[in-house]
Amino acid sequence: MIRHCLPALLLFATTGRLPAQWSQAGLFSTVIHFQACAFHSLDSGLFVYGANNPGPNPVGTEGGLLLTDDGAASGGYYVWYEPSTNLEDIDLKMVDGKPLYMAAGHELYNRSIVVRPFAFPEYPIGFDSLRTGTGRYYRAIRMRNDLVAITAGGDQFGNGIIDMSTDTGATWTNIAVLPGQPVSRLHFLNDQLGFAATGGYRRLNNNGVQVPDSGAIYRTVDGGLSWQQVFADATTGFSDVEFVSAEIGVATRNDGVFLRTVDGGTSWAPALNTFAGNYILTGLTFRPDGIGFATAYRTDGSAAYILASEDEGASWYFNFGTGSLNSPRRLYDVYFSDDAHGYASGHIRPLRSNGLITSEEEMEAPGAGALFPNPADERTMLHVTQAGSMVQLFDGLGRCVWNGRAEGAGPFNIPLDHLASGHYTIRVVSEVGVESHTLIHR
Repeated sequence: MIRHCLPALLLFATTGRLPAQWSQAGLFSTVIHFQACAFHSLDSGLFVYGANNPGPNPVGTEGGLLLTDDGAASGGYYVWYEPSTNLEDIDLKMVDGKPLYMAAGHELYNRSIVVRPFAFPEYPIGFDSLRTGTGRYYRAIRMRNDLVAITAGGDQFGNGIIDMSTDTGATWTNIAVLPGQPVSRLHFLNDQLGFAATGGYRRLNNNGVQVPDSGAIYRTVDGGLSWQQVFADATTGFSDVEFVSAEIGVATRNDGVFLRTVDGGTSWAPALNTFAGNYILTGLTFRPDGIGFATAYRTDGSAAYILASEDEGASWYFNFGTGSLNSPRRLYDVYFSDDAHGYASGHIRPLRSNGLITSEEEMEAPGAGALFPNPADERTMLHVTQAGSMVQLFDGLGRCVWNGRAEGAGPFNIPLDHLASGHYTIRVVSEVGVESHTLIHR
């Protein structure tokens, strides 16, 4: 057991705002991969991180915990770190008004690590590291309550492992070995019902990535004591799984496909993803209001993306892209403490959100010829400047009544014959931003 109670070190702060509902955070380091976070108040929380080299080569590795007290708007503070480690996930429970954090990761993919407070509740932001075994590593952690926690990851044989602690992380026992692929993420709806995704991407040295060739989704109904496979894929794995309710859930597949269940995980089917492209889906969450967000990135490091869903995961669309930014070009996880405070963890710096889906600085697009005819009868033609743009049509009540994707730049037809007469808004979403047009349908 190694104890760290370090003096606070100011992480380099920088500014940088985007004209969007997501903006660059002030936390910044060129050698850090922010991989997940949790917040105990609107502005105060912890980020877990790993270095550019997560292992197995021991050169240049480091993992740790960073504290922010201003919603990641400026710099932060190192509260725990160690060489040769990589922290991948963190969870939080509030106990009598005090934040109880636990984080999980590994030492060079060869030793599983849990980081926990050494003097809770007296000093909740002072941490110990606890090694729980060799030839194994953790990718995920979830706390059922202040006593029971579940960790998951993989072993040296390529299998998934699930461990449990019933004493606030002091000791750990292996509960299950899931053959075939390591566990990438855990999700618990309540004290008994939980899910595990296996076969998720694995970050390698020099921004490399390993994508498994299979994966599965597991379910527990007894608080993690036993796990049953409810779905398997023989071609690619799953990076995350989250549920909106006990019946409706979504899993992210490495190849950009969303799978959805409406029967509590018994059966799964592809959801609609209107954002085409070559990217890896990495993280997933649903806000308290039911709106979903997913993170993704291109393996060449040219851009990271956030996708959103406003219909309980039935359909997903492009929400934000970082292709025009220096960082982050890779996003690993997304977290909302409430409907108005969100964070996407990524390479070099996180992103922040005020929670507004339509808070892009949309401006009425200039140019009379961009939309013709207008007013229109059966159809109108929009000039699209960015290939792959998503085109959405909203009625006067703000309801999306039609959407489509422009495969290339140039003229794009929008059918209107199924709509009532009135005023409509056309919203065009692309990697470079959002524009809107007012349309009159006769």
